[in-house]
Amino acid sequence: MTETAGIRLVVGLGNPGDEYAGNRHNAGAWFADRLARRHGGVFKSRGKLLGSSCRIEAGSRALWLFKPSTFMNDSGRALRAFADFYEIETRNMLVAHDEIDF
Repeated sequence: MTETAGIRLVVGLGNPGDEYAGNRHNAGAWFADRLARRHGGVFKSRGKLLGSSCRIEAGSRALWLFKPSTFMNDSGRALRAFADFYEIETRNMLVAHDEIDF
């Protein structure tokens, strides 16, 4: 098994737009917002990367937080653009969303 750097990116999924602001599909984005607030991060739009992001220090670890500006069913495109730009492998990501995975 290959050694990994651990989690480098936390992705908070949600749907854009005021009409979805209180929708449970934004649970992942709310989680990312809370992490940012707790650790002094401020999200900035990354238009080319299809979302907004910030860098935080959580304990002894530096993390990227990313919220795609796409709808959830198209979030893979935004996530791929961000991960490719910062050279982050899938195994080093945590994706927060409102569904249960097994």
